[in-house]
Amino acid sequence: MELIFQNNDTRMQSYHMDGYAFFVVGMDYGEWTEDSRGTYNKGDGVARSTIQVYPGAWAAVLVSLDNVGVWNVRSENLDSWYLGQEVYVRVVNPEDAGNKTEMAIPDNALFCGQLHREQTPHQKMGVSAAAPRSPSALVSAALLLAGSFVLAP
Repeated sequence: MELIFQNNDTRMQSYHMDGYAFFVVGMDYGEWTEDSRGTYNKGDGVARSTIQVYPGAWAAVLVSLDNVGVWNVRSENLDSWYLGQEVYVRVVNPEDAGNKTEMAIPDNALFCGQLHREQTPHQKMGVSAAAPRSPSALVSAALLLAGSFVLAP
């Protein structure tokens, strides 16, 4: 997959991709165009997970999507990230028809934006609902509590 990062800002921008190392194949000042592909370094691109893009410049990366999961590509600038400069890339295994390599979305997932209609009501959990119920969990909790008294000054 080819990703183009265009920085029209007046300060350096950094972008990061979780779960992958992509190959930096090109960068230049100005606007990226289709003709820019002719300048790509496809022979020995540098492998990275974060790239810096200079003000008024672009950077092109190639990534082989071979790691199944949902991965985040985002700006490392907190102001831009907060304003939504990120995307999630879902990579599935085409040989696994049932997508058994992925877990189903949890029932308590939060939806926002145009997906807010998909939201299901959640049950509020009280204090008693969070208490350990299995015997091994109770023993672990008792040992932790006893240890805190022994180690307390």
